[in-house]
Amino acid sequence: MQISGKPVALTLKQAVWLFFVLCLLCLTCTAKAAGLELTPGLGRVSPAQHIDYLEDARNRLGVTDLLHQGGALPWQALQDDVPGFGFSDTPHWLRIPVRVFDTEIPWYLEVAYPHLDYLDIYFVVNNQLIEQHHMGDTLPFYDRLRVYRSFLVLIPSAEKLTALNGDFDGTLEVYFRVQTQGILKVPVTFWEQNAFWKKEQVTMMVKGGYFGLLLIMALYNFVLFFVVRLRSYLFYVVYVLFIGLYGFSMEGFGYQYLWPDYPGWQEVSAMMFLLFSTMFRCVFTMGFLELKQRWQPGYNFLMALVSSSLLLLILSVWLPYNLTVRLVTVLVIPSTLSCLVIGIVLYFRGFSSARYFVIGWLMYYLGALAAIFSNIGLIAINDLTENLLYFGVVAEIILFSLALADRINQERRQKVAAQNQSISNLERYKSLYDNAIEGVFQCSVDGKLKGANPAMSTMLGYSDAEELIQVFNIKGLDSFFDAMHFNEFNQALAHNGRVQNYEMKGFRSDGQVCWLSVSAQVETGLEAGDERVINGFVFDITQRKRSEEQLLFLSRHDPLTGLVNRREFEGRLEQALDDVRKKHEVHTFLLLDLDQFRLINDSCGHVAGDELLRQVTSQLRALTRGGDVLARLGGDEFAILLSNCGIENARAVADKVRIKIQDMRFAWDNRAFDLAGSVGLVSLNDEIGSVKELINKADAACHSAKESGRNRVHVFDPADTVLASQQTQMQWAARITEALEHDLFELHVQPIIPTRSELIHKSSFEVLLRLRYRNELVFPGSFLPAAERYNLMPKVDRWVVRNVFSWLHKNPEKAATLADVAINLSGLTLGDEGFADFLHHQFNEFRIAPEKICFEITETIAVTNLSTTIQFIDKFRGIGCSFSLDDFGSGFSSYGYLKNLPVDYLKIDGTFVRDLEHNEIDRAMVESINRIGHVMGKKTIAEFVENDRILALLRELGVDYAQGYGISKPFPIDQISAQRYAG
Repeated sequence: MQISGKPVALTLKQAVWLFFVLCLLCLTCTAKAAGLELTPGLGRVSPAQHIDYLEDARNRLGVTDLLHQGGALPWQALQDDVPGFGFSDTPHWLRIPVRVFDTEIPWYLEVAYPHLDYLDIYFVVNNQLIEQHHMGDTLPFYDRLRVYRSFLVLIPSAEKLTALNGDFDGTLEVYFRVQTQGILKVPVTFWEQNAFWKKEQVTMMVKGGYFGLLLIMALYNFVLFFVVRLRSYLFYVVYVLFIGLYGFSMEGFGYQYLWPDYPGWQEVSAMMFLLFSTMFRCVFTMGFLELKQRWQPGYNFLMALVSSSLLLLILSVWLPYNLTVRLVTVLVIPSTLSCLVIGIVLYFRGFSSARYFVIGWLMYYLGALAAIFSNIGLIAINDLTENLLYFGVVAEIILFSLALADRINQERRQKVAAQNQSISNLERYKSLYDNAIEGVFQCSVDGKLKGANPAMSTMLGYSDAEELIQVFNIKGLDSFFDAMHFNEFNQALAHNGRVQNYEMKGFRSDGQVCWLSVSAQVETGLEAGDERVINGFVFDITQRKRSEEQLLFLSRHDPLTGLVNRREFEGRLEQALDDVRKKHEVHTFLLLDLDQFRLINDSCGHVAGDELLRQVTSQLRALTRGGDVLARLGGDEFAILLSNCGIENARAVADKVRIKIQDMRFAWDNRAFDLAGSVGLVSLNDEIGSVKELINKADAACHSAKESGRNRVHVFDPADTVLASQQTQMQWAARITEALEHDLFELHVQPIIPTRSELIHKSSFEVLLRLRYRNELVFPGSFLPAAERYNLMPKVDRWVVRNVFSWLHKNPEKAATLADVAINLSGLTLGDEGFADFLHHQFNEFRIAPEKICFEITETIAVTNLSTTIQFIDKFRGIGCSFSLDDFGSGFSSYGYLKNLPVDYLKIDGTFVRDLEHNEIDRAMVESINRIGHVMGKKTIAEFVENDRILALLRELGVDYAQGYGISKPFPIDQISAQRYAG
């Protein structure tokens, strides 16, 4: 031997091995060429190594075509143990060469898959068709030559083949034509007759044991279902039955024994049983694992799978069988995997019974995967893959039964634990029953007391429950409860079956009244068969009821005098007005205001003032009739509703009241005081629309009595102009209060400009207030007098400050162009002790630079409250604010006080500016004020500048700033432009 030009010598050992390998190759080739040998004594022969296959994609080939064309066709050698082509509805041909020996023992050819639609088998010798068989599950079962669940054919003997073909040399070719709408597989096996029937006996015994086990488990759990009444058992039984029917159909037993004359049902039965088993597998999983309570997402997913199975079951009537089988296969895999995954999740969530469930599904899942993958051609088909599903199902069924049994045991343990807990609860209940602070009782529906705890006995004044029950059943209900209350309680209980917190008047053993809150419901007595009883709880609310009565009295009466208070009195007035309108009754409203009360209260203290009010109350009680209503409205105001009393008689009563008060002498701490009272009278009539209007009229009449010299009686007269003015102010006071509550005020501004170009700088504005009333703007002259009189100016000024600061904070670009904004402050606001703290808080909250704010104070206010004003100015000038003295020159002492006021601007009163061009005196006053202001280092501002001529004169006189309609009318603050008045 020579390699690469060099001779190589073989040893003896190498030569022997080479010869042995060549012999094996030859034998293999010879065996392949010779075909499958049915040697007597082998028993069973698998043709896997000798099968060629051909796909007839166009469905045109017949056996004659195969015999005539011979090797021209594209035959392929089979690589797997069992021919399997997955989901394929095209015809496939198989060819197996067989060596047949002359023997007395016949051989069978078995195709062990009963779900082939068409199976044609041809025996050929020397290209001559000797014998053919046409089978399939589209034909009635008993059309087959041999009654067998799959397909079984007797192979012709050598003697018969020789007789039919004289040239028979021992080689027989077997052709198969197979076609089906589902999974196409052809598990072919050759059997000696004796070996086949021995195998069949074992198979029938194993299959019988398998299906028998399923039936026994189903029956056993069906009996358990009737015992424990858990639906999980019923679902499990149905699932086992359908999984058994599926196996019965797949093995061909169903077609053989149950529906041999219905090939159509045979075609779809396995698919239907598989769908039903999938549905009840999911339903069983949901019930056994209590998914709806334990894990809602898992429950929703399995419900979707059940719905999909039902939908597919319905659609299978119209869908092609091939497509339906594919969809069923696709649905089975996720349903099985989902049940397994859900079981694992719940096991790790602490549901211990899921452990058997998980293992069972795992066994089934492995078997199902093997069966599905082998059927669709992903793995080889062999005895292991063919039977693994059955092993998995058996393991699953046994483990599921163990899981159900474990659940019963677990529930039994839970019941035992619950019983022990109930015993413990009963013991605790007995302790609570005996030691509870609320009363607990049980009685019959006819009122016989059956039981009560110690608290109930104590509540009603008895030593123990036995005594209470004995006395209660002897004396009856009337001795313990108010009859009307008990009847209402009993009717509500009979109608609704239960009553919550019913408040009932009761009586203790000593006859004292008590109040009880009773809650009860009607139940069936556990110890008295079907007798209905009433169980309830009782709380002693006597103290609460007394407190409520006291609170109710206090809510309607003045605690100092015991008279009706303002709220209750207004309700009585409302009723009286209604009686006047509907019944035409005659009533009069009397309002009394003590003239000297504040003097006594301030000089002697509040204790003296309270004592005076009590003495006045005593005197007034003596003057009122039984039907009259006497009330204290607050402070030193008293009111009397004179029922059925005309204005003339009311005038007489009012005079008596005035004289009675006048004759009183109040002594306190060695001091004596004379008293007086002003009385206002109003006759109730149809024209008075509300209680508020009535009180306003009485207040106006009382105020007129004071203005007329006090200690007088004044009867309200609509024609009285003074009263009308006072009423108007009252109305404006009410509107101001409403505007403060609902933000009906609006901010306007008027520019303040320099008179000389060298003074041009950032713009300044004075803030002016408007009131939006009935969609019209009201100027301050209409409503500010009322605000002053009724002490509303501090609230108004606070509203202005808060809203101006808020606007500056929200408009930083516009605020940057402003030198300052001037805000007017009233005298009442300067006297408000809390206003300074309010201002500091607003500066901090809105982060406003104090230099942006100028406060305007009128000359009159400044002079009247000089020390307070100076203190306020010093405090806020210290942080950067500026101050302007408004209406300067209107007083008589302006120059004398000016040097003491640390203001930055003098705002010349407009009465001197308005006629400046025509009045020499006004011009001299303006010139004087301007000169004095400059000497003191203060800037001057002229208001009421109404034309350019006045502005020119002011410029000549040296006034620094001007403001008026001749420059700009006021406009809403939001219309300030960042560039409009910028220097």
